[in-house]
Amino acid sequence: MDKKITDPNHIRPNFQNVPFWNPTKIHDHEIGKKIHRMDLNECPYPPSQKVIEAMQSVAGTLNRYPDGTCPELTPLIADRVGVPIDTITWGGGSTQLLTSIAEISVAPGQNLVTPHLIWRRFEGVFKIVDASVTSVPNKVDGGIDVEALTNAIGNDTRLLICVTPNNPTGMMLSEDEIRHVSENTPENVLLFVDEAYHEFAVHAGGPNALEILKERKGPWVITRTFSKAYALAGVRLGYAICSSPETVNALRMVSSTFNLNGFAETAAVAAWHDPDYTQFILDKNAEERDRIIAGLQDMGYEPMPSVTNFVSCDIGRPGAEVVTAMRERGLRIATVGGNDFTNFIRVSMGIPEDTDAFLENLKAVLG
Repeated sequence: MDKKITDPNHIRPNFQNVPFWNPTKIHDHEIGKKIHRMDLNECPYPPSQKVIEAMQSVAGTLNRYPDGTCPELTPLIADRVGVPIDTITWGGGSTQLLTSIAEISVAPGQNLVTPHLIWRRFEGVFKIVDASVTSVPNKVDGGIDVEALTNAIGNDTRLLICVTPNNPTGMMLSEDEIRHVSENTPENVLLFVDEAYHEFAVHAGGPNALEILKERKGPWVITRTFSKAYALAGVRLGYAICSSPETVNALRMVSSTFNLNGFAETAAVAAWHDPDYTQFILDKNAEERDRIIAGLQDMGYEPMPSVTNFVSCDIGRPGAEVVTAMRERGLRIATVGGNDFTNFIRVSMGIPEDTDAFLENLKAVLG
């Protein structure tokens, strides 16, 4: 008996015709040349020597799967932030957790609410879960409009996404804004706060989002990472602090059984026990951020008030054109995205010579 073929494509519609974006690709004209890598919000400094030595000490164990619950690291974090051990779980960078959080809360066709201007990876997450997305415009200055965000919640909303500090603006929410989101998100909606740049916000005197969310009656989850302030982007280790063990177990269910690499916990524990080096990273980052902001202001521009390891700025012409011109000069910077921010560029902080090269070449490109 012949079966009638109604859809010849074996791929689900939400995954069809999706282009692949590789942010780490080295272009042909960059091979073998000095490149100032200022586009991926990475730490420009290597891991601390203590981290390197710790990783070397476990290299001989990589024939075995690691314990993905991070049994040594989890109690350290739980003790410092004041949460139960069983409310923390791990992912291959906080990036992996973004998808997992959406998968456990939003079924295909169900609604999630998000700021319009956030990290572009979220767009891929929305496609994966095949969600109905309510994208809330950011404020004119690029900040997240928390009142509009919570007003957009509907009867079918399952997830509310909030980011502080936000990528690609670098702007953080105030204590009152975080409290507004926490108190005005219904108890049947999962509130997700991405804090990949948490340490930079604290360094700048920002509020503690976790302490505010602890008071919330409804479910919540906060994600943080070891990629930025701990100089461990290549290790790929992020964690989620959740309102309940039930949320933790759900996240573990949708993660790979062996989702962490054998270096991850050892490296993170060593970084955790080397606070002086983390402070060095944060201090040096602030110095170069101030130099970038001052340099842009000297050129007549007004950059966004970033507290992170990157700065975004309106340069009065299409940002993509400037990014291309800078890349031809050996400087990798990025655009910001969003229809209202096409004239913006985003630059990550580097070492002093990176800052010098960026400001000198940008001045030349902009004429």
